[in-house]
Amino acid sequence: MPLRLLPLFLLLLASGLASDKPNVLFIAVDDLNDWVGCLGGHPQAKTPNIDALARDGVLFANAHCAAPLCNPSRTALLFGKRPTTTGVVGNGDDWRTFETLQSSESLPELFRRNGYFTAAAGKIFHANHGGWRGALTREEGAPYAGRSGFGQPSAWDERFPAKTIQLPMAPVLIGTHRNGIDHHWDWGPIDFKADVTEDGQISRWAVRQLRATHDRPFFLAVGIYRPHDPQYAPSEFFDEHPLETVELPTILSTDLEDIPSVARRHVSAANSYEAMIRQHGALRSATRGYLASVTFADAMVGRVLEALESSQYAANTIVVLFSDHGYHIGEKQKYHKSTLWEESTRVPLIVSAPGAMSPGVVSRRAVSLIDVYPTLAELAGLEPPADLDGESLVPLLVDPAAARSSPALTSRQGRHHAIRTDRWRYIRYADGAEELYDHESDPTEWRNLAANPAHAETRQRLSAAMDQLLE
Repeated sequence: MPLRLLPLFLLLLASGLASDKPNVLFIAVDDLNDWVGCLGGHPQAKTPNIDALARDGVLFANAHCAAPLCNPSRTALLFGKRPTTTGVVGNGDDWRTFETLQSSESLPELFRRNGYFTAAAGKIFHANHGGWRGALTREEGAPYAGRSGFGQPSAWDERFPAKTIQLPMAPVLIGTHRNGIDHHWDWGPIDFKADVTEDGQISRWAVRQLRATHDRPFFLAVGIYRPHDPQYAPSEFFDEHPLETVELPTILSTDLEDIPSVARRHVSAANSYEAMIRQHGALRSATRGYLASVTFADAMVGRVLEALESSQYAANTIVVLFSDHGYHIGEKQKYHKSTLWEESTRVPLIVSAPGAMSPGVVSRRAVSLIDVYPTLAELAGLEPPADLDGESLVPLLVDPAAARSSPALTSRQGRHHAIRTDRWRYIRYADGAEELYDHESDPTEWRNLAANPAHAETRQRLSAAMDQLLE
């Protein structure tokens, strides 16, 4: 059997590092774009802990979400199936009611069925922690079922804060207008210590799990909520990013002139957050809020990674860290997510699998978050469901330039789609309008080449590849 196909637990047994199957530490960071040091998305990003994990593992620098929105992205990852397969395309779609998923086995269910102790804290499946309605744990009246969300209690042996509640209570709810704008979209420092915040509670719980003695291999899922809104963080994290020194993202004022009208409508809605921020001259403040929340999220990730490193499980634990989708901070005249451009689809994805890869490697192959399910199954020596849409990343752990069978597909609302290859981004909207970007010469996606006759063959080839993925 080729080395790349050996399950990790066999590699560990051969090296004498473990006597049983590997553990899994599964870290989800909400709404984190490429403003991470190792991805270079913003020069002032401070993420030393995520960067250290990248040095210990394989960084997938061209990874993309299946949908640029929390619920469809997480559902796709946790079931290894595209939104176009399941029909789960919006934040209000409760996957538990979808016939397409009634006989499907989620990723934690696969591990639990195979003898793993499964435990989770924080947002793994979709949940919401906004204002007083978002703080509810009942489905009645709470957006997206509030802190309970669309969880799966049966997947977990243990869950924090409760089997049926994904998110702990926050010390400050959204709507206090800390950014000086009378709007629910908010950011700013809070006068609470990290331990009191949702992410502080979640990370402390994870530390306790890693310090405990388990009699079975574990699948430990940790959902860090920041930098999701409200972008509140303890004041010391805002102090690390003084307002007057914050560098604004590079924004081209004419960026939307060569894109289809359907795409312009996606960014010019009446409730446009970007227009609100521009009206109040708050882009620098918003940029600071995001940077501070990213730094805070990284610190909470660091707590968990430090606990793993000092634990008895350090040598035989697979670590996967990802974000569910990216985020615009003014680029393409957009503040938020839910577009098919690079800012919204590109995500951090790091896999550290001791004994199965060379640390510090960067793979620039285009990959998707739906590839995480078959990857973890293969590394743990488990048989995954036969109907997964994803493709294992294990070959890339050994050879970061290994061939891939298909590009990464991202779908918006189930009707508009983008594919990302190593070089190209191709977008096709429901009305047939198109965009094409060459990342070799235009990483900012400022020049739409879809109508350029010199690239007609590339556009047609990528359109055909998209059709094949959508069959």
